[in-house]
Amino acid sequence: MPAHDRILAFLSAVKARLDLAWLVRAFCVSLLIIGSALCMWCLVWVLRGYAVPASGYIAAGVALPVMALAAWLFGRASQRKAARIADDHFDLKDAISSHLGFNDEHREGEFIALQAEATAVRVQTLSPRSIPVQWPRRMLTIAGVLLMACFVMGFKKDSPIVLERIALETETLNKSDEINKELEKEVEELLKTATDEEKELLHPDEWRQWVKELRETKDRKEAMRQYAELERKITEAAQKLSQRDTEQLLAKAAQEMKQTAELKPISKSLEEQNYRQAAEQLRQMKLQADVRKPDEAQKELAKLKSASQRMAAAARNFQQRTGQQGNQGKGNQSQSSQNQNAQQSGQNQQQSQGQQGSQGQQSMDQQMTALEQSVQNLEQQLQQQQQNPNQNPSECKACQNQANQALQKLSQSMCQSSAKRDMMKKLQSLSQCAGKCQGFMCNKEGQSLSQCLGTKPGGKKAGSGTVESRRAESDATQDNGNRDQLTGQKGSGPSNTSIESADSGSGRATRTATLQEKAFQRQVESFIQREDVPAEVKEGVKEYFKGIQQVKNDQ
Repeated sequence: MPAHDRILAFLSAVKARLDLAWLVRAFCVSLLIIGSALCMWCLVWVLRGYAVPASGYIAAGVALPVMALAAWLFGRASQRKAARIADDHFDLKDAISSHLGFNDEHREGEFIALQAEATAVRVQTLSPRSIPVQWPRRMLTIAGVLLMACFVMGFKKDSPIVLERIALETETLNKSDEINKELEKEVEELLKTATDEEKELLHPDEWRQWVKELRETKDRKEAMRQYAELERKITEAAQKLSQRDTEQLLAKAAQEMKQTAELKPISKSLEEQNYRQAAEQLRQMKLQADVRKPDEAQKELAKLKSASQRMAAAARNFQQRTGQQGNQGKGNQSQSSQNQNAQQSGQNQQQSQGQQGSQGQQSMDQQMTALEQSVQNLEQQLQQQQQNPNQNPSECKACQNQANQALQKLSQSMCQSSAKRDMMKKLQSLSQCAGKCQGFMCNKEGQSLSQCLGTKPGGKKAGSGTVESRRAESDATQDNGNRDQLTGQKGSGPSNTSIESADSGSGRATRTATLQEKAFQRQVESFIQREDVPAEVKEGVKEYFKGIQQVKNDQ
C-alpha cells in the first residue's frame, strides 16, 4: 500500500475518534440545555398550581436527539483539524500536516517521498484509540439533577384552587355554547314568526350578525359582558319601537268613541290595544255609496262622520296637552278648499294624490284631523248635490276618494302601531331571555338552561301519603244510661237578660276636661323595687327624681 494511502487511513481513524468525542460532548451539552429548559417549563406550571402537561416531556424527548445530531453535524472535525490534533497528540512534529500540504500542492521528489514514507512508518505504530473521549461528569450531574426534578414535578397534581378554576372554565365554556345555541334559536324563531311589517322594523341581517358575534369563552366575565351587550342592544331596539304617545292618543280616542253606542266595538278594540281589529273595523266604514244618490251617501257617511269627529276631538286634546300644532291639518284644510273650487275631475284626482303623499309624513293625530276634514268636505259636497241635482258629481266623487284615502291611511297607521307593539313585546321577551341566560351562567344550583328560562318546569310531581289515625266512618254514639228529664212550662222562669225601656224626653250630656299633672311615683317605686336592677342604678334613679323635685320647689 502506498505511503499516502496509509497516512489517509490513519487520519480517517483519528477523525472518527474525534467525531465520537464531539458527539459525546454535544449530547451532554444538549442534555443540559434540554434539562434546564424542561425544568423551567415545569416550574412555570407547578408555581401556578397546575399539573405539568405530558406534552412538555414528549417535546423534550424529541428535541434532545435532534439538537444533539444538529450540533454534531455542524461541529464535526475536518481533515486538516484531525491532522493538527494528531500531530499535537502523537508529537509528530507536523508530519501529517506537512504531507497533506505537499499533496495539495502536488509537490514531488525524493525528499517528499522520503518524508511520506517516514510518516507512514511512524503512524503504523500509533493507535487512534489513545485519543481520549471524556464524559463531562459535572455537566452530566447537573443535567441528571434537573431531569430528576422534572420527573418528580411530573407527578404533581393540580391544586384545589386550580381544580376549581378548571371546573369553572369548563362549566363556562359548556354554558356559553348552550346559551349561544339557545339565543340563536330564539332569534331565528323570532324572525321566522315575524310578519312582513315586523321584518321591516327588525333588519334580520343585523340580528343574525349580533348572534354570530357571540363566541364560546372560558372567561366568565367576558361571557357575561357579551351577553349584557346583547341584552343592551335588544333593549335599545325595543325602546325605539316604543310609541307611548300614540297609545295615549288611541286610548283617548277610545274614550271619546265610547260615548257613541255604534262606535263601542271600535272603542273596545282600542281599549284592549287590539289595533289590527280596530283598523279592520275602520276599513268596514269605507264609503261605497253612489254619490249621485245623496240621501244614501249621507246615511252611509253618518257613522264615519261620528267616528272621525270623536277621533279628531281626541287628537286636538292630545295636541293641546303635548303642545303640538296641527300644521299638517291646516294644510289639508287649504287643499280641501281648493278641491271644492276645482271644476275638473282630473285636477281633483291630482290634488287627492298630492294630499295622500303629504299624509305619508303625518302623525296619527294629524291623520285623524285630516279624516275629519275630508268627511266634512264630502258632507258639504253631498248637501250641494242634494240641493242642485244637476250638478256634476265628479267633485263629490273626488271628495269621497279623499275620505277613503284618509281612512285607509289611518288604518295602515294603526296596523303599523300594532306591529310595533307586537314586536316590542317579542323583543322584551327576548331581552328577558338574555337576562335569564346571564342568570344561568352564574347559577350554582345545577339547574339546566330550560329550567332557568322557564320552558321546563322544575321539581317533581306531588307526593302521596297516608294517615293511620284517620277513620273512614264515624262511630255511632253509645247510650250509657245516664239520662236527665227536663220539666216545666216553656217561656216561664228567670232569664239571663232583660229589656228595659227608658223614659221619653230630651236632654244634653256634657263632659269637662281638666289638665292634670301626671304622677310617676308608682312607676319609680316599681322600678326601684325590681330585683334585677343593680343597687347603683336604683340610687341613681332616686337622686335623679329628688333633683327634679328640688328644682320644682325652688321655682
